[in-house]
Amino acid sequence: MKDLTPEINRSILVVDDDQYLLSAIGQTLMLNGYNADLQASPLTALERVKHSSYMAIIADIRMPVMDGMQLLAATGAVDRDLPMIMITGHGDVALAVQAIRAGAYDFLEKPVDEEVLLASLQRAVEKRRLILENRKLQEDLARQCHQSFFRGMVGCHPLMHRLYDVVEMVAKETDPVLLSGETGTGKELVAQAIHQIASPKGPFVGVNMAALPAEIVESELFGHERGAFTGAVAAKIGKFEYAREGTLFLDEICSLPLPIQAKLLRVLEERSFCRLGSNIQLPLQARIISATNRNLAAEISSGTFRQDLFYRLNVLSIDIPPLRKRKDDIPLLVEFFRQEYCREREQSVPPFTAQQLEEIGSQDWPGNIRELRNYVRRICVFGEEPKIETEDSSHLTPDLDEKKLPQLRDYIEPLEKEYITRVLCEHGGKVGLAHQVLGLSRKGLYDKINKYSIDLDACKDELE
Repeated sequence: MKDLTPEINRSILVVDDDQYLLSAIGQTLMLNGYNADLQASPLTALERVKHSSYMAIIADIRMPVMDGMQLLAATGAVDRDLPMIMITGHGDVALAVQAIRAGAYDFLEKPVDEEVLLASLQRAVEKRRLILENRKLQEDLARQCHQSFFRGMVGCHPLMHRLYDVVEMVAKETDPVLLSGETGTGKELVAQAIHQIASPKGPFVGVNMAALPAEIVESELFGHERGAFTGAVAAKIGKFEYAREGTLFLDEICSLPLPIQAKLLRVLEERSFCRLGSNIQLPLQARIISATNRNLAAEISSGTFRQDLFYRLNVLSIDIPPLRKRKDDIPLLVEFFRQEYCREREQSVPPFTAQQLEEIGSQDWPGNIRELRNYVRRICVFGEEPKIETEDSSHLTPDLDEKKLPQLRDYIEPLEKEYITRVLCEHGGKVGLAHQVLGLSRKGLYDKINKYSIDLDACKDELE
């Protein structure tokens, strides 16, 4: 009965102190396409298991120095999934049953029937093959997960792997870094990753230049002394000083006013600065990472950005790819944001369907990761992308033209009540069905029903 099943590894370890039986089994295996490793000593066989790869072990249960039961326990400590077929004498059946309970794959009585041996071995090898395939799949999955998540960034596209490599290289240096990328691509995440890998002695300090009024930019960056200007009632340290030996992240650097650009250039050249109203030079110890979502070459041409400052900031440059150039990462990102929402809200939201993912992947996402995250969270809240038509739901929407706008809660709650009521009515008031559609736990839906005093009986009547 020749086993013609193709196997990359056909090695079988045979252990028996009976040389005649050992040779007979070895010959049977080799005639049926297996590679038989014959060992008369269990101790030697155990060392072979530690340093070689086998598909199965055939071992006698009665051997000197180390019997089959001891060998089973020892090999299990090395590889608990390596199947072992035990060979027993007629009076050792009870011991063989004990071996099965201890993890042996099978036991055969002497004299060993060749057909029975090969049939048992074939099943053991097939089991081993499936185990090894599963191990490989798990290892590949773990490796893929490891490659897909890097310091807060998510993506396994080749462009992202290239970005991860560049970040690790740049983090080892101390020169200024310029990050370029569209809005929402994750420039601050990249800056934080560089900071984390570098493990500096100071903190990560982020400053959004576009969010600072022009009149306070200089004070925010460099600090000021008491009385330096009207309203400076106390001394204040700026971001450059607060960052110490850490990282100073200057986001949207293109929004920096031209006069401050000149002062920043001098700080970078001299590696020192003064607080406003002070003549004392303070050392610049922080590493500078800047970011822009605009084309700085065009900004230089239009006269809104200094070319010499660009050269100072652009020592090490990193371009962050937009989402439309790595759409293969969209399903991974969608699942990441779905799980993020579930953790935050302690709710269960069903995974997105293949159709939903296909529709999401067909869009260009000009807002990139930030826009996609917001979209996923809307789906998690409403169960689908909300499309509230004025004709059908104008009675739900508070009048936003009034001088006094309603609070967000007063605006959202009528919409939430109407949507939950609609879903309940579509499912005949059955909470067990509706909570899955809404992405809420059963308890969570009951809490909403009580909160909004929703009449379940009315929902049942409406369906009828």
